[in-house]
Amino acid sequence: MMKYSWKSKLYTLISCLFFIGLWQAIAIITNNDIYIPKIQQVTEAIKLIFLEQSFWKVIFSSFYRTILSYVVALIFSMILGVLGAVYPFFQYLMQPVNSFAKTIPTMVLVVLLLVWFDKDITPFAIGFAIIFPVLYEGVKNSLMQIDKKIIDMTKIYEVSLKDKIKKIYVPVMKFYFMSIFVSTFSLTFKVVITGEVYGQPKFGIGSQIQLEKVNFNVSGIFAWIVIIVFISIFLEIVNCALKKKIYRWNR
Repeated sequence: MMKYSWKSKLYTLISCLFFIGLWQAIAIITNNDIYIPKIQQVTEAIKLIFLEQSFWKVIFSSFYRTILSYVVALIFSMILGVLGAVYPFFQYLMQPVNSFAKTIPTMVLVVLLLVWFDKDITPFAIGFAIIFPVLYEGVKNSLMQIDKKIIDMTKIYEVSLKDKIKKIYVPVMKFYFMSIFVSTFSLTFKVVITGEVYGQPKFGIGSQIQLEKVNFNVSGIFAWIVIIVFISIFLEIVNCALKKKIYRWNR
């Protein structure tokens, strides 16, 4: 198992190096910075971005909007998920809303929210609108999969709703959220950046990407893409740590 793990990591590294080399080769052949900048140009752009005084404020602003929209969506999905599990009426009430939110194109939703809200609220609103249906559907399905015998037993022994939520529903939701945290948080992060690109708040990764686009600075756009990739890698490391924790709990 260990050998396989190391071999898999080696193959991944070789694959990354191959595509980096391919990128550099195409950049040299095309010799046009507007289309594909060279790696050294992107590296220099990353360095300049890091040296900017507002760099950490830009990163923090995007993460703040992501965390806020994710937490609000999480709270609403838990409340409505539990209500749906306890009172079937709420399932039917949320079904058309959830279906509408999942089917409407993201870009259409961004344009609509730009009409309703100002540029600072739009990225948060779009993050919430996209991730809430995903979390709600997951919570509802997880709670509906609880063994009916356990639910029947709580009725026989007249277990209070408070204890039922605390002892049965909360552990199920906790396990579910820990298993999908990184994938859903990463999705929220990307959607928030999309909202920033179009809303253009004062600080935000998406606003910086839009600024680089206006200035035809493709190296700067690639630099921000690389930064986002490194943030995603960090989130994947967090995901691995959470999975190990869940594995220990299940043993």
